[in-house]
Amino acid sequence: MKTSSNANQVMNDLMEKMDIRMTYQRKIILSILIDNIDKHLTANEIYSLIKVKNDVIGMATIYRTIDILLDKGIVIKHDFGDSAAKYELEIEKNKNHHHLICKKCGKVIEVSGLLKEDFYEKILREKGFQCTEYRLKIFGYCDKCRS
Repeated sequence: MKTSSNANQVMNDLMEKMDIRMTYQRKIILSILIDNIDKHLTANEIYSLIKVKNDVIGMATIYRTIDILLDKGIVIKHDFGDSAAKYELEIEKNKNHHHLICKKCGKVIEVSGLLKEDFYEKILREKGFQCTEYRLKIFGYCDKCRS
């Protein structure tokens, strides 16, 4: 498994945060998620990427590992309306970003900074609700599909 030093640092941080036994299969699945940090992958796409690396990990193991990663807050599960759950690695630099989803082609565009920095405080002040995280999905049409 070849990963950059940045990817190795992410892997080490995640392993420390997870506080679970790091099996070979879990390392491979995590490395796939790290290598594709800018993408939203289905379990089948993870499986295909593992096969490209000439490793063999069954779908049941992938789903079990994803469930563990979801439980530990390492992975986020998304439903972008295309019937396949997609998974994204949740690391601090990705936290509280938003998604623009094209209703025609299914393209997902990540954006940050749509909400003001004082968003949390404003909700608490106005509604008495303490926000710990948020996810915003905006559905519409990308530049290509609008034309």
